Amino acid sequence: MGTWGRERDFPSPAAHHPDHQDPVVHRRGRDRRLLLLTVVTAVLLSACAGAGSSPARDGATSAAQPTPTETLSPSPTASPSPTAAPTPTTAAEIAEAVNSWYMYGGETAMVSLIKEAMKAQEGRPSAELELVTLDFGGLMDALSTARLFDSLPDPKTRTAWSAAIEHLDEGAREVLDSAPEDRLIQSPQEAAQALRGWRTFDEGIKYLKAAQARLHRTYDLKPSPDPWEAR
Repeated sequence: MGTWGRERDFPSPAAHHPDHQDPVVHRRGRDRRLLLLTVVTAVLLSACAGAGSSPARDGATSAAQPTPTETLSPSPTASPSPTAAPTPTTAAEIAEAVNSWYMYGGETAMVSLIKEAMKAQEGRPSAELELVTLDFGGLMDALSTARLFDSLPDPKTRTAWSAAIEHLDEGAREVLDSAPEDRLIQSPQEAAQALRGWRTFDEGIKYLKAAQARLHRTYDLKPSPDPWEAR
């Protein structure tokens, strides 16, 4: 079982995947004690809000019938809708699109996600009853940015990139949710949940490495310095 400490300094909000232990963790809606949980709240606040449009009332749009003396003007011709940009299909087109994705924000989003994922792992407990502090705030912000770049033009790289985002978010949230409500020591069930969360997080790291490696191997795109090594 893991030992937890928490600190909360904000009222309960509304809320990774909406808007991401055997150790210490933040929890939305509580006061801070030892943990930086500012993230979950921010993430959860990005919940979807649907906007509905009210249907037109019966008869509200019905046009009046013209009298024999009225002259009907010809109905205006509808302007053509813009044509969507073609999806790149050839190797050359995909390579050009990937380079544009990388140059105009993709590289920054990937490097940020790598750094924040590594930082989040620093709070991972290495032994039972170890008191640690988890900060997933930067990770959740990086995940939000990464989702803005989920339309990576290369299908194989996009699959790994999307899987990395999904697993990192799911794993982080499961770890956070395993934190006890009003005590420091986790129950066996909570400890098992934290372990599952970290395993899912590890899968996210693997997919993230696979996406970055494919960009380097296939398109010769690699950030310098290497974010996996630069600390």
